Amino acid sequence: MAEAFPSSRRALIYLALAFAITWMAWWSLVGLARDHHAAYGESVYMTLYVLGGLGPTLAAYGAVWLTRSQAPVREFNRRVLRWRVRPGWYLVALGLPALLGFVAIGIALALRPALTGALAIRPWYQFPLLLAMMLVGGGLEEFGWRGVMQEEWGVAMGQGRAALLIGPVWALWHLPLFFLPGVAQFHAHFPLFLLGIMGNALLLGWLYSRTRSILLCVLMHAAANAITAMGIVIPSGHGLSLIGPCLNLGVGALLFLSGGRHVAAGAVDG
Repeated sequence: MAEAFPSSRRALIYLALAFAITWMAWWSLVGLARDHHAAYGESVYMTLYVLGGLGPTLAAYGAVWLTRSQAPVREFNRRVLRWRVRPGWYLVALGLPALLGFVAIGIALALRPALTGALAIRPWYQFPLLLAMMLVGGGLEEFGWRGVMQEEWGVAMGQGRAALLIGPVWALWHLPLFFLPGVAQFHAHFPLFLLGIMGNALLLGWLYSRTRSILLCVLMHAAANAITAMGIVIPSGHGLSLIGPCLNLGVGALLFLSGGRHVAAGAVDG
């Protein structure tokens, strides 16, 4: 019988640290921005914004250090740097977000052909630069959400259930951004965001459960953010915004159902 997730001391320490670091930085920034003491691009704003974004990374190392009797820091670092996996996994990490983005657009165009004129997809050669930027702008979160949470909760309750539970917690961690002027989430639709996060949690959780490579999850997270920055998304305001999140959620669920319990076997080259 799987144990309940609170039995993982490492996961609970991680959550406490991640929310403390990020929410202190971002809620402070919300107050400063609303009082016109900080604006996007200014040093105070960007310092607090980046610090909050690094919360999961810092919290992951804090939690691992405080529970090093469970597993040493070097074991965590091996998962962070696990690059010796079959080449196909790199194709999955970098290519699956793009594939899902184009499929979602294809479905939207089939339903509403006039949407073509609203698409604004950037040239393909901009992807590598955007990917590099998104390694820091989101990708490093994977040290915590997959490297600690999926690792710990996956053992306790099963990989698929862990991914489903991580999704809402991960979404809640982003909450201050919905009150922060200057960022994409400001005044966005949180339920739609939650649905998208749930899909990403399943996709990333599946990738981690099959490879135990935090590095690959960093790459997939960065690729997903880069694909959005490339404009490979359904334009908002056309009543079709649910297609992308629902597609990701469905594909993530199918991947787990097709063999989600198989953890890392055969993924790493000998």
